[in-house]
Amino acid sequence: MVQSKHLPLPGQRIFRSMVSVWLCFTLYFLRGKHGIPFYSVIAALQCLQPYNKDMRNVARKRITGTLVGAFWGLICLLLELELIHDGVPDEIPHYLLMGFAVGVVLYSTVLLHISDSAYFSAVVFLSVAVTHIGDANPYLFAFNRLLDTVLGVLIAEVVNRVHLPRIRNKSILFVSDLEDVLFPRGASLSSFSRIELNRLIEDGAHFTIATEETQATVRQLLPGVNLNCPIITMNGAALYDLSMMEYIHTISMPFPNAERLIRWVEEQGISCFINSVEDNLLVVRFRELSNRAMKDVFQAKRSSPYRNFVHSPVHNYESVLYLFILDTHEKIEETFRNFSRWEWADSYRIVKGTSTTPGFSYLKIYDADVSRETMLHILEEKLGTEKTVLIGKPSEKADLIVTDPGNNQAVKLLKRHFEPVDVRGWKNCFRI
Repeated sequence: MVQSKHLPLPGQRIFRSMVSVWLCFTLYFLRGKHGIPFYSVIAALQCLQPYNKDMRNVARKRITGTLVGAFWGLICLLLELELIHDGVPDEIPHYLLMGFAVGVVLYSTVLLHISDSAYFSAVVFLSVAVTHIGDANPYLFAFNRLLDTVLGVLIAEVVNRVHLPRIRNKSILFVSDLEDVLFPRGASLSSFSRIELNRLIEDGAHFTIATEETQATVRQLLPGVNLNCPIITMNGAALYDLSMMEYIHTISMPFPNAERLIRWVEEQGISCFINSVEDNLLVVRFRELSNRAMKDVFQAKRSSPYRNFVHSPVHNYESVLYLFILDTHEKIEETFRNFSRWEWADSYRIVKGTSTTPGFSYLKIYDADVSRETMLHILEEKLGTEKTVLIGKPSEKADLIVTDPGNNQAVKLLKRHFEPVDVRGWKNCFRI
């Protein structure tokens, strides 16, 4: 039996587009039906963007492009008035002039250093010069074309900046994991979540990530997300500032502990990746890629500019954050049991999981002091936030539980708790 699926609710951009179109036509009627509302509608729809800075850029391109295009369109209309016979333009001179004029329009945007408005300039020019060659008053049309565009841009500006009254809880630190929270395991962050996250961060939300992954993997999984708070990586072994591209705090193994652990792993006849931070760089050392899982990891992650794989026969025991051991399920279970028997096992923290390579598992071994909670306290002191809200899976101790990561639930929960609708937030109705 096929399960029925609920249709997604229309997003804000759809609603704002509808309102913008209504306002453009309303303004057209209020102006006594002067101008052409089509141009206002097109300008408004193009200027409705997820981010304010994008909206400003598109608005600038529309207005500058319209000015240049309308100017050259008017010049072309005046020239063609001399080529009209019995109200019909002579085809060959008309087409030759249009082709030459388009080149002039585009070249003028280069000379004015507004080449990013070239497309709009060409479109406006053609709409003036080609479709209105028979107009009695070319000056009036060029002016109305510019006015229609400006009105559409202004309507988009107003509609995009008006919001419900919301209070913003800028004293709260929101912390989320990645897979099975922000998005399903094996998937990627949706466009909706990326846009909403960036908007909430822009509005002052303190949002960060706490994950077992490295900062290099976080960058790969969250492209385009402008995180403004340091992230907790490697299960709490490091605190990394993405904007500054530096490790703020790390918890590495003491030299004797790192040496003892690495020698013991080699005695077990297994290979591993040794992750350390050296001169603010994530360095991953290994002696050999002894199995398919290690080769898969190496091939998948070697291209990242934010980590450095080093094939070295000599180990470096300085600044070791953790060991990443990959092997068959049976070998990992055996290694885990053997490790737990040693009297020095309490000096380390060990995490066991299943590899993405079928038939393989992994162990990640850290210093005993490594934990997300410890690093979170350091981050709280750095940011000076008053409260922390954890966003996590049902199996975790979290304040906000995500049961449907594929439906943008984490970001929707974040939005609901960071900026709840409240009349006390009337000052935030208009976003500057």
